[in-house]
Amino acid sequence: MNDKISIILPIFNVGDHLRGGIDSLVNQTIGNENLEIIMVNDCSTDGSDKIIDEYAENYDCCIAIHHEKNSGAAYTPRNTGIEASTGDYIMFLDPDDRYTLDSCETLYRAVKANNAQMAFGRFRRIFEYGGTVQKSYSPYMDSLEQAYPNETFETENFINVPDFIWDNVLESIIYGKTIEGTYPRNSPLDTIHVDSIEQEPDILKMHPSVWSKIYRRDLIMDNDIRFQPYVSGDDMAFALETLLKADGIVFLNNFMCYDYYIRDLPSDKSITNNVNVRLLDELMESYIYCRKCTEGYSKEIQNISVNPHLLHWMYTWKNSPFTKEENKLLLSKVNKLKKIHKTDTKTKWLLSSMTTAIETKIYTSKE
Repeated sequence: MNDKISIILPIFNVGDHLRGGIDSLVNQTIGNENLEIIMVNDCSTDGSDKIIDEYAENYDCCIAIHHEKNSGAAYTPRNTGIEASTGDYIMFLDPDDRYTLDSCETLYRAVKANNAQMAFGRFRRIFEYGGTVQKSYSPYMDSLEQAYPNETFETENFINVPDFIWDNVLESIIYGKTIEGTYPRNSPLDTIHVDSIEQEPDILKMHPSVWSKIYRRDLIMDNDIRFQPYVSGDDMAFALETLLKADGIVFLNNFMCYDYYIRDLPSDKSITNNVNVRLLDELMESYIYCRKCTEGYSKEIQNISVNPHLLHWMYTWKNSPFTKEENKLLLSKVNKLKKIHKTDTKTKWLLSSMTTAIETKIYTSKE
């Protein structure tokens, strides 16, 4: 193998999960001599800094970088890692998760064989304390039951309704009708390969996970793509920009490349588990940024890249207590998106419903 893959890890107080994340990289089937594992410590206070120094000392492929000042979010260490990387390809890992052991090899072979600028696979959402496993959403039929006969997958479902209602009603409402593209939707598919996102806009319906993808270096560097300064939504913006600008995209519909752990005990906290007004504020800012990125693209791409996320935002807002002033701030951000995102009647109705709900909460508040 003549190429090298840089894998970037943003690290802040990862605790007991850190070693498992790094071990899933140094034990990759592709061989860690073909990897450059860049671990960027964002001023951890729990000993994570010492752990990555240990790996850097014991493995030639591991590089430890220490920030002098905490940035408060993953986007800064991710960008630090991009600037420090030297690999021909770039990947990302959230260090409390895991790559499946053949992820790097399988994704590398897919992107290389198809001369594409990016490739990605499916991921498992593992509810560590609930004992359930969900398969990540795909608009294509799959054969995962045959590919993983010992696994029982539930349908990804972020608003906690019965699977039957989700599969037969809400999924089509949230994600919209299937857009006919290059590939059929009436039989299982293993590999989807397109030259550009315009050929298969439905790809944008999938989770904007930067960690399930491999990127050719020139896609990121030549287009000056970096993580935007949002505590939440930076990955969504990065994933969208790469998909819009990629010359060649490969999706492996039957390959699980990543284990995304849902740790929901009160003692096991993360930024995204700790919902506050800043998180939803910056998440909406990321939607606004993404909508601006799609100017000049088709109406389908403009809608798909934003609309499904709006229901997730509203579900999170509805289940989180905010003050009257905080709701006023969030309303102003939704109205900001509303001014630029006027693609069709359904979109206008969706945004109007959001503003009405927040306005009602403001007007009925006793504060």
